[in-house]
Amino acid sequence: MLNLTPKFAHIPAEAFTRLVLAQTRSYSKPLSLGRRAQVSQAFAAETSNPSAESSWGYDSSPDRLVPGHAYYATCHPGLEEVVAAELSSQHIRAQEVIPGKAGVFFRGTDVVGYRANLWLRSSIRVLRLLAKGPLDSYRAGGDEIYTFFRQAANWAQLLAPRQTFSIRARVTSCTDIPSSHLVQIRGRDAICDSIRDVRGSKPDPPERGQVADLPLFAAVFQDECSLYLDMSGDSLHRRGYRTAMHASSLNEAAAAGVLSLANWQTVSASEGQVLADPMCGSGTFLIEAALMATNTAPGLFRQQWPFQSWPDFDPSAWHSSTDAARQARAKWDGLLLGNDVHQGALRLAKQDAKAAGISHLIKWHSGPCSQWKPRETPSTVVVNPPWGLRLLNDAEEEDEEPAETNRWFAGDKLPGGRKAVSRKGGSPGYQQAEIKPYEGTPLQAAWEDLRTFLKAQCPDALVYVLCGNPDITREIHMRSERKYPVTVGNIDCRVLKYKVLPPKQPQDTRAQMFVM
Repeated sequence: MLNLTPKFAHIPAEAFTRLVLAQTRSYSKPLSLGRRAQVSQAFAAETSNPSAESSWGYDSSPDRLVPGHAYYATCHPGLEEVVAAELSSQHIRAQEVIPGKAGVFFRGTDVVGYRANLWLRSSIRVLRLLAKGPLDSYRAGGDEIYTFFRQAANWAQLLAPRQTFSIRARVTSCTDIPSSHLVQIRGRDAICDSIRDVRGSKPDPPERGQVADLPLFAAVFQDECSLYLDMSGDSLHRRGYRTAMHASSLNEAAAAGVLSLANWQTVSASEGQVLADPMCGSGTFLIEAALMATNTAPGLFRQQWPFQSWPDFDPSAWHSSTDAARQARAKWDGLLLGNDVHQGALRLAKQDAKAAGISHLIKWHSGPCSQWKPRETPSTVVVNPPWGLRLLNDAEEEDEEPAETNRWFAGDKLPGGRKAVSRKGGSPGYQQAEIKPYEGTPLQAAWEDLRTFLKAQCPDALVYVLCGNPDITREIHMRSERKYPVTVGNIDCRVLKYKVLPPKQPQDTRAQMFVM
């Protein structure tokens, strides 16, 4: 069986941690050439050369292999701590968990990688490091990429006949590598040549719209390349319970992240909890809240994963992980309430809730939220009201990638040709919503309806509002207790936490109480 261990797997865990911390610090401020040389020398001295390195660039000496792999779980910027907590949970039990930028480093065995794909709610992809190394800045960038890919793995063993592969890449701050397209072309050439030398023919590309058998991701940052195996293939936010997508439905991973910021996993364990979404749209918050409350692993809905066709796939470990996830599901005695003015969105929400197996936990209502009077008083409200700009849906949105590839600075181009801007206190490199004046528009009326519902129907409730418009939040007429920055759909947003005060007692009642 082929060993897919990264070529630096012989590195002691302590040294790996220090190197990652050094890299993490460099995201906010790149290391100088002198400092990079010091780090590299110290790193090389602490991790002696392997005694038996294969011709493909990874260590094949069994007595030097540290158990497990280096992983990176990508996520929306702002949710790194949430993903780190998920990775450290009893369901995944990852080691060396270190939050980065738009993702989290961690280490673990194959089983940890399987569990991460099954249980991560707020992550987008789970990437497993295959090879990592410097690129010679004095050689042509395309030649360096070709050589790196050619030596990264024994591709003829890694890719079986009639299997397909794909390469996605991001390039930042490199001497002679101007674009990700160059990495994709030269990397593909290297893999195809390597396989052709062994079999006499090159592999076919994947069919359009299909996930490749071996999805690869290359992160090239400051003349260093990290090559990952993409365990997830499709983005993890595509759970598998959706029958159709509403035009402005919220990304499931982002919704789960917002619910985690609201501490819903802990709150839902208390008896008699009621969560409401007065503008639920296609019900993403409610469905994800139900999955969290019932301890349902979101990865159980997916039928196929790329790693199931890899040479080192362990069917026994995978089946044990999925069986444990199914047995972990629990009953819940709480209630979820959803309302929306659009009948079509509610129809989709009901279909998806049924497909997810949690429709019995949700009560639906249709109409303006200002006229909604639920029989049960919500203890928690989570809502993504309209704020003047539609978030990109999952077909349009660019998935967030590993930290070293996601450095979009003000003035750089964003996907789709948009220009990145930043605001004071915002996340540099991401687009601030350009929203027209809302006074006297249906947008203002929607926020007034939300304010009416919260004040009339949600006394003492904790409210969490996702919004990318800092001006329109004034219409809620409450002061937020906390603001969590999070980037969704390349828009710099905030999750605002409010506490709804109970209604004031009439003046005469207070006077009578004072007399008594």
